[in-house]
Amino acid sequence: MALSGSAARRYAEALYQIAVSEKAVDDFALSLQNLRQALGGDVLRALRNPGIPLRARRAAIDAATAGEPKAIRSLLDLLLDRERVELFPQIATAYADLVERRAGIVKGRITTATPLSASDREALIGRLERSSGKKIRATFAVDETLIGGAKVQVGDRLIDSSLKAQLDELRRELAS
Repeated sequence: MALSGSAARRYAEALYQIAVSEKAVDDFALSLQNLRQALGGDVLRALRNPGIPLRARRAAIDAATAGEPKAIRSLLDLLLDRERVELFPQIATAYADLVERRAGIVKGRITTATPLSASDREALIGRLERSSGKKIRATFAVDETLIGGAKVQVGDRLIDSSLKAQLDELRRELAS
């Protein structure tokens, strides 16, 4: 799996370089996102099926990519020729991650004991952005076992200010 992830990142990086040279980074991102949805599940399985003639699979790719940037059409043709079309969803994800990273956006995951309102979410993200100095694209989750507080992961940094973590720390201190 790590190898395919590495391959997907290499393809995404090459595609990004082409997009930069063509001044079409956002257009490529939108195209990849749309094609990832269109070429998902059964369609991707059909494109990988050696029982379907290559010309029929190529015709399907050509029909799906009509009007898309030439570099993306070429990428899908290359993946089809090399029998690596299953990498396409990973390449699209890697490209989106690369675009965000180059724009200074980091991913965050915020887990709370209870759901937060939209205004509380915005306020929390605002505080995190001010303290980190980075733009954060956060996802939220609820974990009732936290009892209270929150666990915040931004990039590779984890801040656990949950009541559960505080009680666990107190338990360790009292046991020693």
